[in-house]
Amino acid sequence: MSSLENKIIMVTGAASGIGAATCKAARDAGATLIATDLAQESAIEEGAATTGSDLTIRLDVSDESAVKEAVAASIEKYGRIDGLVNCAGIQSPGPAHVQDVDVWNKVLGVQLTGTFIVSKYVVLEMLKAKSGSIVNIASIYGMTGGRGNVSYNTAKGGVLQLTRSMAADYGGAGIRVNSVSPGYIDTPMSAMLKDAGEFRDKFVGMHALGRPGMPAEVAAANVFLLSEDASFITAANLPVDGGFATTHIIP
Repeated sequence: MSSLENKIIMVTGAASGIGAATCKAARDAGATLIATDLAQESAIEEGAATTGSDLTIRLDVSDESAVKEAVAASIEKYGRIDGLVNCAGIQSPGPAHVQDVDVWNKVLGVQLTGTFIVSKYVVLEMLKAKSGSIVNIASIYGMTGGRGNVSYNTAKGGVLQLTRSMAADYGGAGIRVNSVSPGYIDTPMSAMLKDAGEFRDKFVGMHALGRPGMPAEVAAANVFLLSEDASFITAANLPVDGGFATTHIIP
């Protein structure tokens, strides 16, 4: 396993799914955690399995003033933030002609603008240290088209471009910025597909490995990109998708 010994790692969306798995994997790799989520602090502590040395913060990533305060509290406690994983996300299915603008704005506000806001304030601290690593959770549907999910797909496509742009801006300061694009992962967000029968089976069958992924498999990629094992990797997008994006499996 890649080492994060003595690293301070912030994770958004830490109460469940990929965020919770990332917290556990980062802690196992030696990190101290700043676990944030919109859930209650008790739910964050339980989901992320935080310890007494970690910091738990209830946070709406789309609220700039709240993000600024959370980063300030983290710096007051630890003095630095070595890594950030932007996992917070929501979705609301629907094509463009039926999607309400308020819903569109909410999805992009969390998935894209939230990723930008948290990254902005963390980068301000990383610039002082001239080092750091950011991992943004994108999606296979940021890489390809997909029916009936216009706001989520668009937001994740934006996350990919945000990743590339920030990598270009901050590489000279020793800050690496990468993204991970999961395929179908068994998480609370994908739970609605568990009862979808034939549709779910077909979706799973579009993955070359023929199965859903697990949150821990995405978390392992996140920890790798945070670590010095990935010290010459930036502006990259790592699909953790069982081959979905680059193979064409017809169930």
